[in-house]
Amino acid sequence: MTDFCFLNKKSDFLPRLSAAEDSAPGDGSYTAVVEGKDWGAVITKLIVPAAKTARPEQIGNDVVKLTLKTAVFDMDEGISVQKEVLRDITAVYASDCTGRKTAGWSGFITLELPSDPSDTDSNLFLYNPQTGFNTWKDPYQFKIEASFLARPAEAWAAVVCPVLNGFSFREITDGNSTLSCAYFEPHGTGRKPLIIWLHGAGEGGTDPSVPIMANKAAMFASAETQRIFGGNAYVLVPQTPKVWMTTGGIPYDISDATEQTKSSLYTGTVKLIIDMFIVGHPDIDTDRIYIGGASNGGYMTVNMLLNYPGFFAAAFPVCEAYPDSWISDKQIAQLSKEHIWFTAASTDTVVDPELYMIPTVNRLRAAGAGDIHESLFEKVVDTSGLYHNIGGIPYEYLGHWSWIYMLNNECVDKGVDILHWLAGRKKQQIAIS
Repeated sequence: MTDFCFLNKKSDFLPRLSAAEDSAPGDGSYTAVVEGKDWGAVITKLIVPAAKTARPEQIGNDVVKLTLKTAVFDMDEGISVQKEVLRDITAVYASDCTGRKTAGWSGFITLELPSDPSDTDSNLFLYNPQTGFNTWKDPYQFKIEASFLARPAEAWAAVVCPVLNGFSFREITDGNSTLSCAYFEPHGTGRKPLIIWLHGAGEGGTDPSVPIMANKAAMFASAETQRIFGGNAYVLVPQTPKVWMTTGGIPYDISDATEQTKSSLYTGTVKLIIDMFIVGHPDIDTDRIYIGGASNGGYMTVNMLLNYPGFFAAAFPVCEAYPDSWISDKQIAQLSKEHIWFTAASTDTVVDPELYMIPTVNRLRAAGAGDIHESLFEKVVDTSGLYHNIGGIPYEYLGHWSWIYMLNNECVDKGVDILHWLAGRKKQQIAIS
């Protein structure tokens, strides 16, 4: 019999996570506001208590010295090392304890901080090329010095991360396998869909806040996405301690497996997590369970479809790492009955769509697939208008990062965007031969 249980799990970086109204800093401390960006998590505001003698005319970024002690990866030494840098400030103003600007004096000052995709010091994540994982930077500590402070602010009071509001973190044990997970529970009534997101290789580990903050995966719980799904969608984000693409040995040993054994070690555990979540939330509409993921998680998405045909209402693999050469004609016939939306970019040198998405989509269409869509972008560029390369050209990301388009709901086919398409799919019966 399978032995499993839910265990409490906290994020490594966010133990101080709190509601904004409970986060007022005291002398010598600061509250940080964290936002999720396309390239990771950044601190956009620091809130400090001002001395009573401070005056509005004293507020200016020219009188604030902001020093950051942070971690970087030393490629030569192969280890994480510390450094100190001076950071710019884009705005300084009187505010309440949550960072909202006030017309009069309220006893708090907010510093707004810059960030952009090329500013590695602003990114709260550190990528370790030896482990292949992103982790929260440790240390990541500010020292704020200014005339309006009674003393320098050097200690954390709280971390406020609005996009994580409503998320809970857990570990789930299935025999010898333990996976972390993050999940979001809506507050509405009625039958609710379930959205499952499977992270890429860089978001593996044992901290389930990483898969939802290393890119914009937290957007599945956003007000806009929830509105599209009727205001009541559950979100479930499992996390593997290794990578999805393993049969139990070293990462990616699955590439050497036979055609019959290219199923992930974690296939059954992920299904168990889903089943447990459904049992624990009986208001889930089992005809509206959606699964998707990026890169390694795209592989896992296709893997779950192959192992559990007809279970999911729709799937949305992004830059999926399931080689077309691994998929038999029989499996193509099975997948052709599913609702699937593929996303990739032509400049992807990690998972070449010519070897993955494109031939698979062509074979699915040849097999008579009735609801197969693909978004193949020429390259991955910033579409917000905020970030640019030299000459004003929109900032270009790595071609592998096509999840940026999906997580910003910018995949469109025949006038319908991917989230509205997903929300409109329902499970259909698939004959298994």
